[in-house]
Amino acid sequence: MANGDLGLLVERPDRLLRDRVTDAVREAITRGDLEPGRRLTERELGELTGVSRTSLREALRSLQAEGLVERSGPRGLRVAVLTADVVNELYDVRAPLEAAAVELFVRNASDAQVAALRAAMMLDDPGELDDQLAATRRFYDLLLGAAGNSILQQMFGSIEARIHALRRVSLRIGGRAEVSRRELVEIVDLIAQRNGPAAAAAAHAHVVAAKAAALAALGRGTA
Repeated sequence: MANGDLGLLVERPDRLLRDRVTDAVREAITRGDLEPGRRLTERELGELTGVSRTSLREALRSLQAEGLVERSGPRGLRVAVLTADVVNELYDVRAPLEAAAVELFVRNASDAQVAALRAAMMLDDPGELDDQLAATRRFYDLLLGAAGNSILQQMFGSIEARIHALRRVSLRIGGRAEVSRRELVEIVDLIAQRNGPAAAAAAHAHVVAAKAAALAALGRGTA
């Protein structure tokens, strides 16, 4: 496999190299380029990223802590395989966090931040999965940023990479992508009305629906 085939080649900027390697491998996992269960070797990743084994080991330790990489055998590593139990646990944690983020956003966000949240979901072509995934990530970045609670942001961030990886496969379930977008637009409408309880309830319902789609994708062997 040639260097850069998966978009993993890492330049050497001022920022800590291990952080850039972590970001590059994380993105490859959440995009599905490094699929669940794939064995990860320092040799192959070294060829793909062009960095030292020391930087790779540090990056892989970080990704293990995030739950994106797991042990496979005595010394091996692989991209984490998300089981139904893990999916249930992830979304059961996400539901109250997301509802709390929405209520805090209603309380703390400016009108301009509400408008930015709405703009994030206004897609030229809602049928393009990559565009919707990018818009959804932007939506949550804005939501958590304006919620104004760093602890909540940290807690949500600890599961977001795995949620995003699941989102990529669950949105392929027939009709789910458009329904998900409508759910997020509904949440924004309620936020714009400054109706915190209703917006939080809609956010909770959105997570429940997302969980069902993720489990359906898992059942079809696509996650």
